[in-house]
Amino acid sequence: MDHQYTRFLNDIASERKESLLRLTFNEQSESADMIKMGGGMPNPKLFPIREGSLTLADGRKITLNETLMEEALQYGSSNGYGPLMKQIESLTQRFHAPPCWPNTMMFVTAGSQSGLSLAIEAMISKGDYIIIDSPCYSGILAITDPYKPRYLGVEADAGGMKPESLRSVLSPWNPQKAREATHGVPRFLYTNPNGCNPTGGITTTERRKEIYKIASEYNIIILEDDPYYFIQFRDQKVIISEILKLMGEDGFLEHVKKVQEFYRNQRDKMLDAATKHLSGLCQWDVPAGGMFFWMKVVGVTDTLKLTKKLSKTKQVIVIPGTGFLPHDNQPSPYIRISFSMTTQQEMDEGCRRIAELLKEETAVNK
Repeated sequence: MDHQYTRFLNDIASERKESLLRLTFNEQSESADMIKMGGGMPNPKLFPIREGSLTLADGRKITLNETLMEEALQYGSSNGYGPLMKQIESLTQRFHAPPCWPNTMMFVTAGSQSGLSLAIEAMISKGDYIIIDSPCYSGILAITDPYKPRYLGVEADAGGMKPESLRSVLSPWNPQKAREATHGVPRFLYTNPNGCNPTGGITTTERRKEIYKIASEYNIIILEDDPYYFIQFRDQKVIISEILKLMGEDGFLEHVKKVQEFYRNQRDKMLDAATKHLSGLCQWDVPAGGMFFWMKVVGVTDTLKLTKKLSKTKQVIVIPGTGFLPHDNQPSPYIRISFSMTTQQEMDEGCRRIAELLKEETAVNK
């Protein structure tokens, strides 16, 4: 591993070595004369599934013949299924054009949560400093909480993480000394920049540049969680690869446009319902992406009991803001409302019931 990255690894990750089995597997020749007696590959003759077919929403079908099915069920490269890797690399270059692309390594995981878990658990040690969005996606807190970290929450709003807040939380450290330190300094920054869960904000280009500049000054790795850039899907080798092959990149993007229109329409319906019933009772920014409204309940310091009562007495489920703060005993005046699955009628009725409870609570408190 490049020495520039060794400071980011915890003691356990630093001791890991490449598997001899994997190295041997990757170096195997595909020559017809090669007799492969090294690997512990299961014999495909015993695979229980021979073929399969899928039907896309537009009626087109994908058939997984016996060869493709064997590839799907067989062990493969640690980085991921080769054809899918090439397709993802093509999309990444097309939309992100990463710098230093020839030096970039990519691999496929079982989803963003899995990838983040692998990365974080290679870097974090007990009691480490961790820089996060505030509020933060609760799934990250589930990974990091057992390490009892010292969280450095950076304020975020509809425009994403605030660079001035990032500088503030880093102010106790001298940038030059922090660059080479292996302990006692934050080593990575976690952020969810597009359609942030829970705020729905999108980090502006100007802020992204400033955040990158600050991270470079302190030599901090940025872990960017971006599940909402296109759509959410789990990487299922053969299946996703075959869909991309059938659709082509342009066909895939046409599908993305339909998905974006659907969620934009859902967002607008929820905005109408919230404006109608919750104006004056809650405050919010209109989400620029994702699937959620992040609402501040006026006059309430902690929504935990409120959301429990809402579920029990009004049959409406929303998530209390405390679930998105490090150490979930912190009070929060916020609630997260999802608009991904609800109908317009459910949105209207749900917001009406929330308003009803808030008015009842206000009357009781008075």
